[in-house]
Amino acid sequence: MKLGIVALGGLLTMGTALAVTGPLRAATQLVTAQANQPATVEPQQNDLRAAIARVNPKQPIQVRVISRTNVPVVTTVASVTDDRPVAPGQTVTFGRLHTSYLSLPLDLQVSLQNNPDPAKPIGVFLDVKTVGNEVILGVKTSITPSGASSRAIRVDKQGSIYLY
Repeated sequence: MKLGIVALGGLLTMGTALAVTGPLRAATQLVTAQANQPATVEPQQNDLRAAIARVNPKQPIQVRVISRTNVPVVTTVASVTDDRPVAPGQTVTFGRLHTSYLSLPLDLQVSLQNNPDPAKPIGVFLDVKTVGNEVILGVKTSITPSGASSRAIRVDKQGSIYLY
């Protein structure tokens, strides 16, 4: 009986010691692994999408949004402008090709002006093309099963354009 209690006490002590030193050892190995990795220059994004187009980041940039929809949409350039409505068949332009009004990185979002009806989800789609340093966004909508009611593009500091 005494032997069983001593053995049980020993097992409990070992378990406690492993529970305390195990995480410390794991943390030490983690720090060591991180110390062996080269430092990154910029934080890395988890999104592995490829750029869909490019513009020259050293020249002025213009973005033209063309609504090819039958419902009103709203477009916004983050931290530059307020929401700008785009009526069906109309166009909105941001920036100019002769002045550096827009700076990089540039984030632009296009979304439905009104909340979509859950019974008929509407998706927003963007056709993106460039002509010189002008980014042309053709906006289309369609009833879809999972209707994403907004889309965005990002132009990074190197002039690469990404669609989200």
